[in-house]
Amino acid sequence: MSEIKKDEVSVASYTADYILAKALDIGENILRCGGEPYRIEDTVTRICVAYGAEFTDIFALPSLIIANIRMKDGTFSSQVRRVYQNSNNMFLLEKMNNLSRDVCFKKISLDAVPDEIEKAKKLKPFPNWLCYIGGILGAGGFAVFFGGNLLDALVASVAAIVVTFFNLHKTAFVNQMIHSVISSFVGAVVSLALISFGIGENADMILIGVIMLLIPGLAFGNAVRDLLFGDTVSGIIQLVQAILIAVMVAFGFTVAMMIFGGVFA
Repeated sequence: MSEIKKDEVSVASYTADYILAKALDIGENILRCGGEPYRIEDTVTRICVAYGAEFTDIFALPSLIIANIRMKDGTFSSQVRRVYQNSNNMFLLEKMNNLSRDVCFKKISLDAVPDEIEKAKKLKPFPNWLCYIGGILGAGGFAVFFGGNLLDALVASVAAIVVTFFNLHKTAFVNQMIHSVISSFVGAVVSLALISFGIGENADMILIGVIMLLIPGLAFGNAVRDLLFGDTVSGIIQLVQAILIAVMVAFGFTVAMMIFGGVFA
C-alpha cells in the first residue's frame, strides 16, 4: 500500500464527483467478485463520509449501483455503475475490503485507488494446480459420499479435472448461463465415456459428484440471507440467477445423457 500521513490528505482538494467515482471503483469491484449489495452500500457510504460527504444515498443490486452524495459545501454528485459480469472470488473480495478500510482511515489517498485495485487483481491466492486438486477431492468425495465406490470416485475426479479447466479458462465474453451448460455437458460426456470403458459402475453417483462442482450453492445462500434480512429486491434477483444457473447445469447433463447415454452404454 502507498503509505501517506493523515495530515497530507486534503479532503477539500477532492470534488464530489472524484470522491464518489473512487468510492464506486471499489464498490464495483467488490460487487464483481461476489460481494453482497448491502456491503457495497455500506462501503461506498463510509468512504464518501470519510472524505466529507454530508448526505449519501447508495442503492446496489447484483448488477447495478446507483449513488448520490452531497458535500458540506453544497456540491453534489450522482453516478451509476452497471456491472455485467461477476463471480465468487473470496480472495479478491478480502483485498477490496482491506482497500476500502485503508481509504476510510486515510492510510492511502484516493489517487492511489486505481493502482491498488490493479495490484489486487494481479495477485493469486493459490496456484492453478491447487484448484484441480480441490475439484478432484470435491467430485470424488461426493461420489463416494452418495454411495459410489472408489472407481466411481476416480471417474468423477477425471471429469472434475475437465470441469475445473473450463472454470479456470472461462472467457469474459461467454455468458454465465452458456458456460454452465458447456461445463456440465462436457463433464457428463467425459463421465459417460469412462463408464463405457468399464472404469466406473454407478453413473448416477458419478454425475452427482461432478454436478456438485457446478451447483451455485453460495449464490443461493446469499440470496436467502438477503431475503431474510429484508433486502427483498436483491434477494429475489440473486435467487432467480442461482435457480437459472442450476437449471442450465441440469440441462447440460440432460442433453449429454440423451445424446451419448445410449452410445456409451
